[in-house]
Amino acid sequence: MSALPPRGEHLFPVLTGALLVTAFPPFALLLPSFIALVPLLVFVAERQPGPAGRWAAARGGFLAGLVYFGLLLYWMVVALVFYSALAIPAYLLTTTILAGFVAVFAWLLHFVREHGRVPLVVAAPVLWTAAEWVQGNLGDLSFPWLGLGSSLAAYPVLAGAADLVGSRGLTLWLAAVNALVAEAVLRARAGRPVLQTAVATVAVAAMPALYGWWRAETLEMRPAARVAVVQPNIPEDLKLDRAQALDSSLASLRRLMAQIEPGSVDVVVWPEVTLPAALQHPAEAGLVEAVREMSAQVRAPIIAGAYGLGGGSERPAIYNSAFMVTEGGLIGYPYSKIHLVPFVERVPFIDPSRLEALVGELRYFGALSPGEDTPIMVAAGASFGILICYESAFAALARQYRRAGTDYLVNMTNDAWYGREAWYGRTTALWQHPAHLVMRAIEQRVGVARAANTGISMFVDPVGRTYERTPLFEPAVRVATVYTTDVVTLYARWGDWVGSGATLLAVVLVTGAWLAAREAAAPARGARFWPWAARHGAT
Repeated sequence: MSALPPRGEHLFPVLTGALLVTAFPPFALLLPSFIALVPLLVFVAERQPGPAGRWAAARGGFLAGLVYFGLLLYWMVVALVFYSALAIPAYLLTTTILAGFVAVFAWLLHFVREHGRVPLVVAAPVLWTAAEWVQGNLGDLSFPWLGLGSSLAAYPVLAGAADLVGSRGLTLWLAAVNALVAEAVLRARAGRPVLQTAVATVAVAAMPALYGWWRAETLEMRPAARVAVVQPNIPEDLKLDRAQALDSSLASLRRLMAQIEPGSVDVVVWPEVTLPAALQHPAEAGLVEAVREMSAQVRAPIIAGAYGLGGGSERPAIYNSAFMVTEGGLIGYPYSKIHLVPFVERVPFIDPSRLEALVGELRYFGALSPGEDTPIMVAAGASFGILICYESAFAALARQYRRAGTDYLVNMTNDAWYGREAWYGRTTALWQHPAHLVMRAIEQRVGVARAANTGISMFVDPVGRTYERTPLFEPAVRVATVYTTDVVTLYARWGDWVGSGATLLAVVLVTGAWLAAREAAAPARGARFWPWAARHGAT
């Protein structure tokens, strides 16, 4: 059986892949969230029974995944090529693996429908959600970037049910609506009535949306803190040179900090690794003094991104960290990034202390160590947890902070590596990345302050609405009130119960279908055995 789809077999899977891309930023079209999977589901449902049909389904799923993830994540090459020679292989490997998830989904969907007689409206959302859950729980290779539920980030009121079921629960909902639409299409193509299916589709689509509208209207918010986010706009080519990066960053920071009225804010947030230096090292006392002076100038603590140090002298550990600097200098414990970017900040499954990838001073590519603790920082009586860079995609980390009692979240990120100032040099990741914070705000019903080196810096309220957004690739400072609630959401209490539940149910469906297939094959095995037995005198 050919690995390539025959002529005419590729249209529906390609359409699914293209529609999925348009559901996410910067396009953020609403309709594709509810119909993007329909072409692939119809394609799988119409494949013939048996191994040939399953192979065709998997082939179509793989093609859909290649289009989907290949276009969604093309920015990986642009973002990582300046950091690592592994950029192109990492992109190709990531795209292939993720497309493989879609292929497995299609294969299993065909299998459980044929042998388990599971309806499409049950099998499709369960299996799609389970595949997304596995993708986000692969240890060092976890990559929970923009699951289907996150496509509603541009429509936070519609996504309001995330405080009950999380982003993964929204994935289950959207996949269920897609499956109902696909069922209606299949019925129409077969000349069967579709009214009942259409009514069910409207009902399933409307109920979570109505809950989100009600929650947005009734949610009580209160001010948590007055926060300034600073966007120094240091280009990536300068950040790759430590000396230039320090000089440029300090010059930009001093200009921007002068715009903050002294005593007007409770805390100032700088981006990820704003200062490419180890602030804890005695040799950087002068740099700490410069930051301390700026803190004294605005009369507020500064959360500064820099490198952290740990481990022994023979094998030091270097971290991507966030420090609090006040008029008295460094205080408290820094937060060190736990979820490091694979192949850039850390090579998966390899002890970073064994890598000799040091480039320049204190600049380890692929050799950073992951942090282990989640210290809570406090300023002006309000507590907050820190997410560095793409940790905004990890819902469990935000949940951990909220369960510990934090009032709001802070996201520090670079994002300079996602593009260049010219319009043609800007990748879609510049809009994709901050979309995750909308989901984190809704899931926990807390506010978020985001400081990005080149933008987009912004604030998110507990309903998921963004405000005080900065333009891209311009120095900027924004001061705003961060809001919070006294609500401890169901998602905060129970976690990703929909994702893990869907994965467990998927195992049950697949196991049941496998047992049914084995039982159906038993007569065939007997038919092969009895002629042999008769020839050998068996009774």
